[in-house]
Amino acid sequence: MTPDQLREQYQRKVEKIRAREDLTPHARQVALARAHKTLTNQLQEAQETALRQYQTRRAQLERRLFGSESDVTGADAISRRQAREMAAKLTDPREAQAAYQRALRDGDRDYARAIASHAADQAKTPVLGEAWKNLITAHAEASPRRADEYRELTELREPGTLGDFTYVPPPLPSELSKLTPGQISQLADSPMTVYGTDGEAA
Repeated sequence: MTPDQLREQYQRKVEKIRAREDLTPHARQVALARAHKTLTNQLQEAQETALRQYQTRRAQLERRLFGSESDVTGADAISRRQAREMAAKLTDPREAQAAYQRALRDGDRDYARAIASHAADQAKTPVLGEAWKNLITAHAEASPRRADEYRELTELREPGTLGDFTYVPPPLPSELSKLTPGQISQLADSPMTVYGTDGEAA
């Protein structure tokens, strides 16, 4: 289920627990604490799954944009390693841009790709990285496929960051709001059995 569906399921469960007249206040707290703990764990698992998918897709896009299209061995592997070592020595984005253009003009695709990869690494540096982005854009726009992939890469957002509250649990039910996290944890883990139907057993 999606995070929104998990929240909706949780809210229905909370409403059913509150509507049960056979529960003592303590039993109701136990059931609510367990429901909230279950949701919290489910949202955490969903975030971990989304994070793995994000990392996998980001790695795929970065390799297609800046890395090797395929595994290589022998002389080709040495050539690409040397290209990366040369690119790593470029510290000025303007010099890197000029070196990139020369590599394209000379047909040195390995070096051009290595420079673009180096620029992508430098662009991650706060503030100073901005100066490297023109080179990355130029590399990406060299082909329609790369342009689309670079656009997707720039739009990727790590789950749970930058104001993403998708995986944040909702506020505690009012019945638990005055309790400490430790007390709520004790309720959720207590040996008490709360019997019920329609999935409301806790």
